[in-house]
Amino acid sequence: MSSAYRRIIAVIVGCVVAIVVVRLLEELAKQVTMPPGVDYKTALERGELPFASFALVLCGWWLAAYAGSRIASHIGRARAATLAFTMVFTIFIIRELLLAPHPAWMWIGGALGVPLLAFGAAGESITLRGL
Repeated sequence: MSSAYRRIIAVIVGCVVAIVVVRLLEELAKQVTMPPGVDYKTALERGELPFASFALVLCGWWLAAYAGSRIASHIGRARAATLAFTMVFTIFIIRELLLAPHPAWMWIGGALGVPLLAFGAAGESITLRGL
């Protein structure tokens, strides 16, 4: 298999695993933290979700970034696979943040924490040049 196909497959598999992890933790947040009789989607749109629900979802994003990045770097065997996975998954998280109101700390943890965790999980170093 050529290295380009390997990287594409690595990104796809990493994204699938990450999305499954996110959805599982979102479902767990619905089951564990929501009072009986309260609709999760309505509460999210109104910004009335409990802190624990948001915290579980954020932990799900971080766990998904870690797992997806590890898988993409292992299968892809190249930095490009990790970078592509991180970019795609960060866009997915920002989309999730834009779909419903989230507190500011969720934006920080999602839009900044997810890519940093994904790079760290893959063993990538982040350097700032010019500083």
